[in-house]
Amino acid sequence: MPLNVGVVGAGTMGMNHLRVLSDFNEEQIRLVGVAEASETALRRAMNRFHLTGYIDYRQMVAEAHPGLVAVVVPTNLHFAVAAYLLERGINVLIEKPMTSTVEEASALIQLARRSGAKIAVGHIERFNPAIIALKRHMMEGDLGKLFQLHARRLGPFPPRIRDVGVILDLATHDIDIMRYLTNTEVEGVYAETQRRIHETCEDLLLGILHFADDVIGVLDVNWLTPTKIRELTITGEKGMFLVNYLTQDLYFYENDYTSTSWDALRSLTGVSEGTMTRLKVQKAEPLRLEYEDVLQAICDDTQPTVTGEDGLVTLKIAHRLLASTTLERVGVERKKVQYANNYV
Repeated sequence: MPLNVGVVGAGTMGMNHLRVLSDFNEEQIRLVGVAEASETALRRAMNRFHLTGYIDYRQMVAEAHPGLVAVVVPTNLHFAVAAYLLERGINVLIEKPMTSTVEEASALIQLARRSGAKIAVGHIERFNPAIIALKRHMMEGDLGKLFQLHARRLGPFPPRIRDVGVILDLATHDIDIMRYLTNTEVEGVYAETQRRIHETCEDLLLGILHFADDVIGVLDVNWLTPTKIRELTITGEKGMFLVNYLTQDLYFYENDYTSTSWDALRSLTGVSEGTMTRLKVQKAEPLRLEYEDVLQAICDDTQPTVTGEDGLVTLKIAHRLLASTTLERVGVERKKVQYANNYV
C-alpha cells in the first residue's frame, strides 16, 4: 500500500521536493498535497504538479492524512510545523538546519519518541554519490591515517535567506559530513565571521573544528563569492581526496612516498606529488536517494540514515561556532577598552 506524502513549503526547495516526489512510482507513494502560505507560490505548485493545495498545513493533515510530511519552510518555522506533525504520529523529513535552537531540536526528538514517529533531517550531502564513494574508500583504508578535512562552500548571496546566516544555512552541511567521514565527535571549535551583505546575520565564516582523534576540520563558507564552489578535500598519510559536490566527481591525489619508507624520506624532502586518479562514481539525484532512505526506514521500522539526533549534534556544533565568534569579539572589545583606558 503506498504511503501518503505531503509537503509543507513551496519555495525553491519545496518545489525540488515536489519534483522528486512526483517521479516516484504510485505503488510506493501518493503525493497527497502541498501547503504554502503564499497564494502565488501555492498556485504555481498546484498547477505544475496537479496537486491539491492548502494555505494551512493543518488542513492538509486533516483532509489528506499523510504518513510522511516534508517540512520545507524557513528555519524559524521548522519547530512549530514539525511539532504539530509529530504530536499526531506523522513521520517528518525536516530540511536542515533541524531547527533554530538546540532546545527546539531536543523537544522534537522527545515528541518523536513519545509518538513513535520518525525524524529524518535533510543533510542531503550524505546522499551525494561522491560522498558515498569517498566513505567507502576511507573505510577500505585507501587514505590511511586522517589528518585534515577542508570544506569550501562559497557562492553569491541568496535573496531567499533572511532568518539565518551561513553557519546555520550552509556550514551545517559540512559539519555533518565531517562527523560522518571521521566517525568521531568535535571537541573544540573556533570561528571568525563577518557580515557584509546580510542585514542581521553572518555571511562569511572561517571556522576550525577539532575532532576527538586530533583531526582538524576547516570550514571556509560564504555568500560573498560570485561563483558557486562546493568542494571538500580530505588529507591523510596516503594522499588527498577531492570531492566536487556539484559535479559528483571524486579524485585521489597519491602521496608518492607511501610505498617507500616514510620515516627515511620525510627528513629529506617530505611529501611528493604522485598520481592523480579520477575515481568512478555512479551519479544520481541526492534528494531522490534521501527519500528512498526515509521511505525504507518507515517500511522497515528502522532509523533513517540522518536521524534527529544527528541533526541535534550538528546544530549544537553550529551554535558553538556562533558562540565562539561572539566571545572572541567580546574579548577583542574588552582589550580595546583596556588599551584605551591605559592611555587616558
